[in-house]
Amino acid sequence: MYLKSIEIQGFKSFSDRIVLQFNKGLTTVVGPNGSGKSNIADAVRWVLGEQSAKTLRGNKMEDVIFAGTQFRKPVGFAYVAITIDNSDGMLPIDYEEVTVSRRIYRSGESEYCLNKTQCRLKDIQELFMNTGVGKEGYSIIGQGRIDEILSNRSEERRLIFEEAAGITKYKARKKEAEKKLENTKQNILRINDILAELESQLGPLEQQAIKARKYIELSNELKGIEVSLFLDTIDKLKVRMEDIEGQIKIIKEQINEENQKIENIKDKNRNKNEYLEKRKNDLESLKQAVHRLETDIEKSSGHVRLCEEKINHLTSTNETFGNDISTIKERIKQIEVEISKKEKRLTQLNRDNEYFSALLKQSDDKLKEILARLDEGERLIEEAKQDIMDKQDILSDFKINLNNLKNNLENYREIQKRLKDDIRQSILEKDRENMKKEDLDASLREVRENINSSKNTLSELEQQRSEIQKVHDEQKRKLDQIRQGISSMQSKYRVLDDMINRMDGYSNSVKAIIKVSENGGLKGIHGALIQLITVDKRFETAIEVSLGGALQNIITEDEYAAKKAIEYLKQNRLGRVTFLPKTSIKPRTLDSNVLSKIKTMKGFEGVASDKVNCDKQYRDILLYLLGRTVIVDNMESGILMARHFNYSFRIVTLDGEILNSGGSMTGGGTGSRSTSLIGRNRIIRELKENIDKMSVQQQKVTGEIEQLEATINSIDANIEKERINLSDLELIRLRDESNIAQILENVRKLSAKIEMNKQQDIEIEKQMSDIKTESEQIIIQIKNTEEEIEQLKEKVQSHQTQNKDEQLKRDELHTDINDYRVSVNSIAESIENVKEQIEQLNFEKSTIVDNLSRREAEKERNIEKINNLHAEITGINKKIAALKEEKTGKELIIQGVSEEIQVVEEELSGMLDKVTEHNNTIIKLQEEQGRLDSRMAKMESELETIQNRLWDEYGLTYGNASDMRVEIQNVRATQSRINELKTEIRELGPVNVAAVEDFAKTKERFSFMKTQHDDLIESQEKLEQVIQNIVRVMKKQFVEQFELINKNFSMVFQELFGGGFAEVQLADTENVLESGIDIIVQPPGKKLQNMMLLSGGERAMVAIALIFAILKMRPAPFYILDEIEASLDDSNVYRFADFIKRYKDQLQFIVITHRKGTMEAADILYGVTMEEHGVSKVISMKMDDDIHKANAV
Repeated sequence: MYLKSIEIQGFKSFSDRIVLQFNKGLTTVVGPNGSGKSNIADAVRWVLGEQSAKTLRGNKMEDVIFAGTQFRKPVGFAYVAITIDNSDGMLPIDYEEVTVSRRIYRSGESEYCLNKTQCRLKDIQELFMNTGVGKEGYSIIGQGRIDEILSNRSEERRLIFEEAAGITKYKARKKEAEKKLENTKQNILRINDILAELESQLGPLEQQAIKARKYIELSNELKGIEVSLFLDTIDKLKVRMEDIEGQIKIIKEQINEENQKIENIKDKNRNKNEYLEKRKNDLESLKQAVHRLETDIEKSSGHVRLCEEKINHLTSTNETFGNDISTIKERIKQIEVEISKKEKRLTQLNRDNEYFSALLKQSDDKLKEILARLDEGERLIEEAKQDIMDKQDILSDFKINLNNLKNNLENYREIQKRLKDDIRQSILEKDRENMKKEDLDASLREVRENINSSKNTLSELEQQRSEIQKVHDEQKRKLDQIRQGISSMQSKYRVLDDMINRMDGYSNSVKAIIKVSENGGLKGIHGALIQLITVDKRFETAIEVSLGGALQNIITEDEYAAKKAIEYLKQNRLGRVTFLPKTSIKPRTLDSNVLSKIKTMKGFEGVASDKVNCDKQYRDILLYLLGRTVIVDNMESGILMARHFNYSFRIVTLDGEILNSGGSMTGGGTGSRSTSLIGRNRIIRELKENIDKMSVQQQKVTGEIEQLEATINSIDANIEKERINLSDLELIRLRDESNIAQILENVRKLSAKIEMNKQQDIEIEKQMSDIKTESEQIIIQIKNTEEEIEQLKEKVQSHQTQNKDEQLKRDELHTDINDYRVSVNSIAESIENVKEQIEQLNFEKSTIVDNLSRREAEKERNIEKINNLHAEITGINKKIAALKEEKTGKELIIQGVSEEIQVVEEELSGMLDKVTEHNNTIIKLQEEQGRLDSRMAKMESELETIQNRLWDEYGLTYGNASDMRVEIQNVRATQSRINELKTEIRELGPVNVAAVEDFAKTKERFSFMKTQHDDLIESQEKLEQVIQNIVRVMKKQFVEQFELINKNFSMVFQELFGGGFAEVQLADTENVLESGIDIIVQPPGKKLQNMMLLSGGERAMVAIALIFAILKMRPAPFYILDEIEASLDDSNVYRFADFIKRYKDQLQFIVITHRKGTMEAADILYGVTMEEHGVSKVISMKMDDDIHKANAV
C-alpha cells in the first residue's frame, strides 16, 4: 500500500488544478518560504478528516478556499483527492485502488467521497484506523507534531503512541459504548422521573374526570337556554330597527325635494353670476391699465432725475482727473533719476564679485589635490591593517586545526578500540537472534490458521445478523404503521363516541326523554329509532331521507309509556317529540302483486324496510315507516317506476331524491355535509372492529420483534466475543510478526554493523596517517604567516607619517577658503538687493504711466456721456405728457362699469334669501333624521353587543345558534332555571374538562414507560460488560506495543547519536490507558536527563528517533514529513537523510524541505514556486544516478 497521487484544486494557494504523482521511495517537495509547499501536507491532513481550522493554519474552515489575488477572483470551492494503491489489501475494502476526496463550498457545505461515492467522515476514519494514516496518525508529521512530542505535557504524546499500538479502533468502540451507556443512564433517570410524575397524576385525574362529566352535562343545558334568550332579544331588536329605517327613508325623500328647489334657484343665478363676473373682470382690467400708466409716468420721471444726477457726477469726476494728471507726471521724473544711480552701483558690485570668485576657485583646486592624497594614504593604511587581520585569522585557524587534528587522532585511537570489541559482541548476538526466529516461525503459522478460522466464523455471524436485522427493521416499520393506524382510528372513535354520548344532532326534547329514561325517571322507553337500527353504507342516504325526522322518534313499550313521556315534556316545557308505541303501531306494506312487478323493473334496489337491520320486536315499526317506500338506483329509474304505478307509493333514490305518492318530488344539492346520524353509528362500529383487529396484529408483530431483538442480541454477544478473540489473535500475530521482523532487522543490522565496523577500522587507520601529515604542513604555514604579519605592520607606520604633513596643509587652506566664501556671498547678496530695487522702480514707473493714460481717456469719455444724457431727458419729458392724457380717458370708463355691477349684485341678493329659506327647512329635516339615526345606532350597538356576547361566550353566530334554539314560553321560569344551573356548576368548583381524556392517556403512558424502563436496565448491564472487555484488550495490547516502541527507540537513538541511552516511560503504570508518557535521554558524553533540558537540535533529533522507532514497529503505508529537520545542523541533516534512505525501498517518504542534504537523497523532486503572486505552481524533476553522483561531489 502506498500513496499514488494527490489532486488539489482551489485549496489555499493552489488556485488551478494540480496533480502530483508519487512512486515508492523518497520524494521531496522544495521551494522558498511562502511559496505554499506546506499547503500540500495540509491538503492531505484536510482530506483525511482534519476538522480544526487552526491546525490548518486558518481561523475558520472557509479559509482553506483560494481567496483570490489582485488579478484573480476567489474560487467557489476547495477540492482535494488522494489515490492509494491497495493491491496488498491493507485497507478493509474490495478495491485495489482507493480514492478519498473532500470538497467544501463557501456556503459551508462539505462532502466526502470514497471512490466517487459520497460517504461520511466516520467511514473514512474507520477505513484508515490502525494504519497510522489519518487525523491522529503518525504518517503526517510536521513541526506541530514534533512540538507535541517535545511538549512539557506528556499526555499530549499519547495520541501517537495509541495509534502506533493499534488501540485507536478499540478506543473509538469504547467511546461509542460509553456514550451509549451514558445515554442509557440518562434515559433511565428521565423515565424514573416520568414514572413518578405519572403515578402522582393518576389519582387526582380520576377524580377530576368524574367531576368533568357532570360539568359538561350542566354546561350544555345552560348553553342551550342562554343562546335561545339571546336569539329572542336579537329578533325583537331587528323588528324595531326595520320601523325606524322606514321613517328615515321618508325624511330623506323630503330633503331631496328641498335640494331640488335650491338647484332650480341656483340655475337662474348662474347666468347672472357669469355676467357679473365678466363685468368685474372688465373693471379689473381697466384699473390695471390705469395702474400701469401711473407706473410708467413714475418710472419716466425717475429716469429724468437719474440722468440729471449722472451729469453732476461726471462733471465732478473730470475736475478730479485734471488734478491727478499733473501729480503723476512729476513722480515719473523722480523715478528715472533713482534708476540711474542704482545701475552705477550694480556695475561696481559685479567687478568685486569676479575678483573674489577667482581667489576661491584657486584655493578649492589646491584643497582637492591635498584631500585626494590623504584619501589614498588612508586607503593604503586600511588595506595593510585588513591584510594583518586576515593573516591573523588564518594563523588562528591553523592553530585551531592543529589542535583539532591532535584531538581527532586521540579520538580515533579510542574508537578503534571500541570497534574491535563491538565486532566480537555483534557476532555472538547475531547467532542468538537466528535461534529465536526459528521458534517464532512455528508459533506464527499456528496463529495464522486460528485467525483465518475466526474470520470465517465472524463473517458468518455478521451475515446472519444482517439478515435478521433486515427482518427486524421491516417489522419495526410495520409496527409503526399499525400504531399510527390504531392511534388515528382511536382518535376518530373517541370523537364519534363522544358525539353519541352527548347525543349531538338530537333535538333537546329527545335528549331530555332519553336522559330521564336512562336515569330511571321514565319507564318503557326503548330509545330513539336511530339508536335501535343499523343500515349498510350503500343505503344510508336513502334511509335517512326516507325517515327524515322520524329518526328521532322515540319507541316506547306501549301507549302508557308514551303518555307519561309527553306529560313530562309538558310539565318541563322541553318541547315536542313523536313517540312510537310498540302496541299501537301497525305495519304498512306494498301489495304482494305490486311488489313482484316492482322487483322486475330496471333500477330496483329493494324495499326500504328490508334494508334496515333491527331487533325483531321493532320490525312492525319499521314496516309502518318504510314498508311502502321503494329504493331505486337513480332518478330516471324512479320516474319510470312512479309513472308505471301511477305514483301510488313513495320512491327514494340512492342519492336521496324522493318521489312522493301523489306525484310531488323532493331533491337538490347542499354543501358538504357532516357524517349523518345513521352513518355515525356505522362508522363507530367499523372503527371498533378495525381497532380490535389491528391491536391483535400489533401484539403479534411486537412479539415477533422481541424474538428478533433477542436473537440479534445473542448474535451481537457472539460477534463481540469472536471479535475479541480475533483481536487477541491479531495481537499475537502482530507481536510475532513484529518480533520476527525485529529479529530479521536485528540480524541485518548486526551483519551490516560488523561489516561497517571492519570498514571503519580500515578507514580510521588511513585517517590517522593523514592527520599526522596534515599536522606537519600546518606547523610550516604558521611560521610563514607570522613573518608576513610583521612586514605589514612596518608598512602601516610609513603611511601614517606621510598623512600627518598633508593634514597641516589641508587645515590652512580651509581657513582661506572660508574667508573668500564669506566675501563672495556678501557681494552676491548686495547685487541681488540692487537688482530688486531697480526692478521695483521700473515697475512703479510703468504702473504710473498706465494710470496717466487711463485718466486722460476716462475724462474724454465722461464729456461725451454728459452730452448724451441731456438729449435723453428731452425725449422722456414728451413721453410723460402723452401718458397722462391716456390715463384720464380710462378713469371715465371705470366709473360707468362700477355702477352697472352694483345693480346686478342687488338682484342676486334677493335670490340668496330664497335659498336660505330652503336650507333652513333641510336642516330641520336633517335634525329629525339625526335623532332617528342615533336611535338606530343605539339599537345596532345593542344588537352588536348581544351578537358579540353570543360569540364571546359560546363561539356562535346568529345562523349557527339557530340550530340550538329551544322554545322560550316563560322568560321568568327560564331565568330561574338558568340560575339553578349556574348554582350547580358553581358548586362543582374548578373543573378540568380535559381530565377524562387526560386520565386515559396518562394511564396508557404509565404502562408504556414502565416497559421502556425495564428494557433500558437490561441494555445498561450489557453495555457495561462490553466496555470491560474492550478495556482489557486495550491494556494488554498497549503494554506489549509500548515495550516494543521503547526497545526500538533505544536502538534508533544510539544510531542517530552515535551512542548514549534513551527510553520512554509511563508516568502512571497503574493507569496504563490514561498515563502520560515521559522521554528520558542521555546523549553521548552527557548525564542522564529529561529531554526538555537538551538543545533545540538535540530535541529535534530525539523526536525523529521516536518517529523512526514507531516506523520500525508498525510501519505506516506512507510518510509525509513537513520540515521536521529544519532545526538540525548540516551534519545531522545528512545523517537524517541517510536514515531515510535505509527504509525507502520498503516504505514511501514524501518530505517537504529546504535542506540540501535531504534534497540530494530524493528519487523525485517537486518544486513549488509563485511566479504569479499568491498562486502556487508545481514543477517536477526525476533525480537520476548522475545527479546523485554530482551532488555527492
